[in-house]
Amino acid sequence: MVRRASRFLPLGHCWCPPAVLPLLLLACASRAPDWPGPHDGGQTQVSFRVGGPERQVDILFVIGNSPSMAPKQAVLAQNFRKMIAVLERLPGGLPEVHIGVVSSNMGAGMGAMGGNCGVGLGDRGLLWGNDPNDLTASVAAGSVAATNANNPIADGCGLLPGARWIEDGASPDGTGGRQRNYSGRTIEDVFTCLATAVGSNGCEEQHLLQATRVALIPQDGINEANSGFLRSNAYLAIVLVTDQDDCSANNYNTLNDDMFNMVTKGDPGDTTTLRCAARGHLCGGNPIPTYDPSIGYTGTTPFSDTFTDCSAKEKRLLNPNGSPDDPNNVDYVYLPLIDVQDVINDINNFTKGAQAKQRILVSGIIGWPPDANDTNLPADLQTNPNYRIDKDATSLPASQANLWDYMPICTIPSQKSTDGNIYKAYGGLRLKKFIDAFGNRGQTFSICNPDFTNAMTQIGNGMVQVLTPGCVTYPLIDTDPNTPDIVEPECVVVDRSPCSTPGVDSWLQPSYTETRLPECKDAQGKILDPASLDPSGAGGQAAVDALLANSISQDSRPCWYLSYDNTALGCRNVSYKGQEISALRPSGSVAAPGTFLVVTCLTELVGYE
Repeated sequence: MVRRASRFLPLGHCWCPPAVLPLLLLACASRAPDWPGPHDGGQTQVSFRVGGPERQVDILFVIGNSPSMAPKQAVLAQNFRKMIAVLERLPGGLPEVHIGVVSSNMGAGMGAMGGNCGVGLGDRGLLWGNDPNDLTASVAAGSVAATNANNPIADGCGLLPGARWIEDGASPDGTGGRQRNYSGRTIEDVFTCLATAVGSNGCEEQHLLQATRVALIPQDGINEANSGFLRSNAYLAIVLVTDQDDCSANNYNTLNDDMFNMVTKGDPGDTTTLRCAARGHLCGGNPIPTYDPSIGYTGTTPFSDTFTDCSAKEKRLLNPNGSPDDPNNVDYVYLPLIDVQDVINDINNFTKGAQAKQRILVSGIIGWPPDANDTNLPADLQTNPNYRIDKDATSLPASQANLWDYMPICTIPSQKSTDGNIYKAYGGLRLKKFIDAFGNRGQTFSICNPDFTNAMTQIGNGMVQVLTPGCVTYPLIDTDPNTPDIVEPECVVVDRSPCSTPGVDSWLQPSYTETRLPECKDAQGKILDPASLDPSGAGGQAAVDALLANSISQDSRPCWYLSYDNTALGCRNVSYKGQEISALRPSGSVAAPGTFLVVTCLTELVGYE
């Protein structure tokens, strides 16, 4: 560590307007806590909400529903419990959740693709639910899902009539119970029912990013039933599940170069999968060579490039006065698919605004090379390290095998899709760009892995990290040189809880109490080694939870402790060694609504390396 000049960081813990201070202190029985004394380093204060709205998270699952997705929907449903189990380990149990499901089917615009790609907007970005008034994306009586001969749904998946998403949160009566918009089923059963009701008969040209945008920014006359799913104070978690890249395109032929219109355009001799890929990808910074949108792939031999050398295409202008939507522009400039950055900007600006970077998490289980650490991979898994355009001899029907195709990133011959094809997943370069735009709040997992245990566990962990923040920016001073292997910081940690004075003029009412928390110590009066509380170590968060449960008695809580969190979504990118201050509360309890945990510690000099 490199030490630099120290700096004192002011505390600034003003409780209320000076004119009303005496009244409020008396009403709330507050007093200033004993802050750390002077030191040759500095003081750092951080505060973050630990009660109330900070326990809210809105989770949107965007699920591909093309013919190949049936087995993956089943795996997602089976592993949903893994995510819920992680969230249930939070203090107070499962947070207040909205869980929505939307399909990738946004139709094929004005074109006439045939098959499952009809003219129009498909499922319109509607959240799947028990809506008897609109049977699109509905499991209500009379809907396609309810009358499915193979899996009829008779109870609306357990959702109350009119519900378009799952709600499960704290009861407003303060009894500690839960308020839900479903009955007769567990939350896992309701999700399983919705996730599989999406089906595998949707348009193969999956519009995942457009479906995400439309679902989160509802439009009158299209999907206004989604209004209310997003809550202003809640975190937003987006989970994309698909085995194809995004093919979101404007539904007007003049703006998508007739890519979906097989009546006027004719068959250019390529698959629809290649049609989307060639329009949306670059390799080596250049468009896919020998591909002409008007006649398809014109090469006589396959094209190949290193997969890592390829990326999502971005919209470009010919000149400052040019138009990116001019269909006369060359394909390198004109992008008939919806620009990924446009979707990113809209979701940021119209959902969380200035707080988007802190409040949006995005995860994708997509067509991507399996990680070297992935386990339970099938023995017959075949991966392709290259970006390739070729003819796929395994495709069904046989006529499909004669077309130029975007080749899969992985295949699993032992698995079959509902259309008889062996299972294939295609590199999701556009989806990866979307996920990566959210920095360390974005996670990518390979759908080539038939076991989603790791993916769903890590998705849950990402939510836990933002629901329990406590990163301390500067290195903490170790006050005990006799224990060089364990940092023993000097901190004051308080619960700052709101209170009011009924019967007094409204301008006098806001105030809060502050309750100082002791440091957590075991039965021998020792603090725990912070390094042993790092969820990135062996055993993960479960091992940390077990250590705390077995070492810190219930009657000594609430208390605070120092830990290191070096997980991908933890504190490692914003604090020294991933240092984090957390409050440990009695089992089953949570902080009062609106409570802030205020942490003031003696810290090392400002910079570190």
